[in-house]
Amino acid sequence: MLKLRKLKLLVQTAGPTCGTELEFSPGLNILRADNSSGKSTCLQSIIYALGLEGMLSPSRDVPLPHAMTDSLEIEGSEYQVLSSEVALEIQNSRDEIITVRRAVRSERFDRTLIRVTRGPALTNPYAEYSTRDFFVRRQGAAQREAGFHHELANFLGWDLPRVTRMDGSEGPLYLECLFPYFFVEQKHGWSGVQARIPTYLGIQDVSKRSAEFILNLDAMETILERQRLESAVTLIESDWKTTEAGIEDLARRGGVLVRGVPKKPTREWRLDHRVASEVAAGTGWIPLSVEIDRLAGKLEAAAERRVASTREAAPEIEHALRENQEQSVQLTLLLSNSLEELEQSKRRSNSIELRIEAMEEDLRKHKDAALLRHLGSSEHVEELYENCPTCGQSLPDGFEITDFPLSIEDNISHLEKELATFRSMVEDARRGVAREQVRAGRIREELVALRSTIRSQKDALVSPSDLPDAATLAERIQLEGRLSSLRDLQDSIDSSLEELASLSQTWRRNKDELSRIRNRDLNAADAAKIDQLRGSLVSQLRSYGFRSMEPHTVDISEKTYRPVHEGFDLGFDLSASDMIRVIWAYLFSFMEVSREASGNHLQLLVFDEPRQQEAARPSFAQLLRRAAMNGAQGSQVLFATSEEERGLAEMLQGLPHSMMSVPRGEKLIRPLSSPSMADPFS
Repeated sequence: MLKLRKLKLLVQTAGPTCGTELEFSPGLNILRADNSSGKSTCLQSIIYALGLEGMLSPSRDVPLPHAMTDSLEIEGSEYQVLSSEVALEIQNSRDEIITVRRAVRSERFDRTLIRVTRGPALTNPYAEYSTRDFFVRRQGAAQREAGFHHELANFLGWDLPRVTRMDGSEGPLYLECLFPYFFVEQKHGWSGVQARIPTYLGIQDVSKRSAEFILNLDAMETILERQRLESAVTLIESDWKTTEAGIEDLARRGGVLVRGVPKKPTREWRLDHRVASEVAAGTGWIPLSVEIDRLAGKLEAAAERRVASTREAAPEIEHALRENQEQSVQLTLLLSNSLEELEQSKRRSNSIELRIEAMEEDLRKHKDAALLRHLGSSEHVEELYENCPTCGQSLPDGFEITDFPLSIEDNISHLEKELATFRSMVEDARRGVAREQVRAGRIREELVALRSTIRSQKDALVSPSDLPDAATLAERIQLEGRLSSLRDLQDSIDSSLEELASLSQTWRRNKDELSRIRNRDLNAADAAKIDQLRGSLVSQLRSYGFRSMEPHTVDISEKTYRPVHEGFDLGFDLSASDMIRVIWAYLFSFMEVSREASGNHLQLLVFDEPRQQEAARPSFAQLLRRAAMNGAQGSQVLFATSEEERGLAEMLQGLPHSMMSVPRGEKLIRPLSSPSMADPFS
C-alpha cells in the first residue's frame, strides 16, 4: 500500500520564492482547478519525486513544464527559475512514513539524486530525522542498495520478480512497468488501455507480467519458471554448440574425425550411442584407440631394441630409407588424390547450395502466385518462369512453359519436399568436405614426418661410424610425440563428450518440464481472480453507460488479462468516450480485485482529468461514486479535474471525499506567503 500525504513544490526565481503545498487525505481526493493552473504539474511532480518518469517516456528530460525548469510568470512579470525541487511525503502499509526530495533545477544537486528522510518532514518539519541519499534513473537503481527504486520497493513491501528480457537475460520487473496501473496522466494516458506500459525496457510480455504481479497470480510463478527454463534451454544449446564446435576444431587440428555428435541437442542422443573418433589411414579410416595402441606397441618395440652405432645399423638404415622413399611417393600421390577429392566435395556442396537457392526462389514465386490468386488475381502462372525449372538456363525467345500437370499448390508441396531432400544432401556434402579436409591434413602431417625421418636417415649414413644411430633416436622421438598428442586429444574429446552428455541430460529434463508447464491451465484461484476482474469490469461498464456493445459481452482474456470482445482487444470498435469508460473500469477492477484477493496493488489510483472526450456527466458521477466507495474501503484515489466547482459539488454530494479547489484565475504555483515554507533542498 502507498498513501500520499503531502506534496510540496519549491521554485526559487530571480524575484520571489514560489511554490505550493498539497495535503492528501485517505479516500477520495479531488484537486479542482481551471485549465493551465498547474494541476498536471503537481501530479507529474509526484511521478518525478518517485523517479518514475521512465513510465512516461524513455527520455531523460524532466517531465515538468517551464514553470519548474525555465521561467515563471508572476502577476504579469516573467522571472527566471534559479533552482527548483519537489518533495513528497508518503506512507506504507506498516504506517512507516518517509519524505523524498528531488531537485528539478539545481547547480549543486544532480537530478538523479533523491534524498530520503525517515519521517514526516513535510507535515512535521521541526522534528529530527535521519536522512540518506539514493540515485535514480541510472543503471542499478532497481537492484543495488544505493538505488532508490530498490529502496522504494522495500518500502512498499514488494519483492519484485525477475523476468525475462527480449535478449533472453533476466532482470527485475521495474517499477515503471507497474505504476501505469496506478497513475493515468493527461497527455497520453487516456489514449488506450495500458497506454503507458513502457516497452523500451526490453521485458518480454511486460503488460502480462505487470498484471500477474499486481493480481498476485500463481500463473506468474508458472510463467517465470517457464521463462527460466526457456533461458536455460537456450544457454544449454549455446554451450552445446560451442562444445561441439570445439570438438570438431580440436579433432581437425589433430587429424582426427569425430562422427555421431549432432549439431544441437536431441532427445535421442546419448553418450553410449556410437560416437566414433577415427584417424585417416591410407584411403580408409581406423578408430583413434586402435591407432594409439598401434603407436604404443611400435614405441614399446623400439624401446626394447638397443641403439646400435651407425656402422652396425647402416644396412638397416639403407633398407628403411628405400622403403620410406617409396612410401613418400605413395603418400604424395595419396595427398594429391585427397586434395582432388576435397575440391570435388566442395564443388558438389556449392552446386547443391546454388540449387537450394534457386529452389527457394522458385518456392517463393509460387507462394506469391498462390497468394495473388487467393486475393483474386488472374495473372498467368507461366510468368513465374524466366528460366527452365529443371536445368536453370534462361529460356530463349519463343520458348514457353504452358503445360502444367500440377497446380500451384501441388508445385508448392513438391518444392517443399524437394527442398527438404536437398537440405539433407547439402549437410551430407558438408560432412564430406570436413572428412576430406581431415584426411588431407593427416596425410600432409604423415608426409612431413616421413620426410623428416628420411633426412635423419640420410644424415645418419654420412655421420661418423662410431656414433649412435641418430635415425633410430629421431624415430623414437617422433613416435613419442605423436602418441602423446593423440592421447591428449583423446582425453580432451572424451572430456568434451562427457560435458555434452551432461548438457543433453539437463536439456531433456528442462524440455520435459517445459512441455508439462505449457500444458498447465490457470489454477482455480487464478481463474477466480480473473472472474472477479471480469465481473467488476462489466458492472462498472454498465453503470458508466457503456454503449458500444452490450457490457456483458466484454470479457477478460486469460492470455493477456486485457478486456476483449469476441476474442479481440477492445479499442477498434469503441467510441472515444467508451474507451475512457473502459480505462476507468479496467483500472478500478484491478484495485478492487487485488484488495479483495490479497494482490500487490498499491491501493492508490491517480487520474489526471478523468472526464476525457466529454464523457457524459452521469458517467462521471458514477465514476466519482465508485472512487468514493473504494476510498471508504481503504484505498486512496486522487482526481485532478477542471470541472466547475458547483457541478462537481452536486455530483459529490453525500460521498466521502476531500476537496482542494483553486479559485478561478489563480495558479497552484505562486509566491509563498510564509518564509518558513521556503526551506531549500539541503
